[in-house]
Amino acid sequence: MKPWQLSRRIDGLSEEIAEPTQAETRIDINCLSQPERQLFERIDEIIDEYKPASPPKDVIEKTADLWNKGLEIFARRTMELFVDIMPASLCCDELEEWYFKLYFHNFLLDWIESVHNLREMPKEQHDALLCERKEMSILDKVFRLHRSQPQTVKTLKRAEGSAH
Repeated sequence: MKPWQLSRRIDGLSEEIAEPTQAETRIDINCLSQPERQLFERIDEIIDEYKPASPPKDVIEKTADLWNKGLEIFARRTMELFVDIMPASLCCDELEEWYFKLYFHNFLLDWIESVHNLREMPKEQHDALLCERKEMSILDKVFRLHRSQPQTVKTLKRAEGSAH
């Protein structure tokens, strides 16, 4: 499918869904492995024990490993779904699928590294950076970070050859 065909198809779908209904996205418990189900059943038991309120902070801290593992499972399953669905929906061939997976993988690693750096940053520096970003009014905006152009092995070899 050519880019203009994809644009036309997306525009047509957008018109058909002019006013989409709001819905929750849920992960079906049946798609989880037995150990994963048991983990979520244990978390549900803890939540049920303290209904209608939330579990107290000390209970959450005591069972932090369960909560963190649950969040990890949700994150992993969500990423797996995204990485399967997006290329199947938008890519025209295996090269486009490869580029999607390559860029997504690199995005994820860059993001993890950025979060690590933010968490290692001294509190004063972190607060100053946050204050600066708020003053610039960019916390609710996104923009393009320019990356290098994809190159082929032939292009790289030519560049190497002309450098010598």
